[in-house]
Amino acid sequence: MFESLPLLRIIIAVIIMALATQLTRAFPFLLFSGKEPPLWLLKGARLIPGAVMTILVISSLPINNQITSPGTWIPWAGVAATAGLHLTFRHPLISIFGGTGIYMALLHFFG
Repeated sequence: MFESLPLLRIIIAVIIMALATQLTRAFPFLLFSGKEPPLWLLKGARLIPGAVMTILVISSLPINNQITSPGTWIPWAGVAATAGLHLTFRHPLISIFGGTGIYMALLHFFG
């Protein structure tokens, strides 16, 4: 069912992927060399990391009607604790480590 690929095809595929990666990384620098990027692009670039993290967190949370199940409320409580710590202290490390610690403690004692 699975055939082994010849070594030359694997090497060519790796080279093509490496070139594609380098071109996508260099494209913004080539496009804006010598001129300032537009303001809307700079504002959007600042928002992208937070938006991506929000999408990853929301998509990983369980959504069901069994709210009393530890598999449902523990992740939501961990996210709420992380958000609460961040709103209180405004320090990313406190939010990340504190929220993770609270989540792990809840998982240990109730999961």
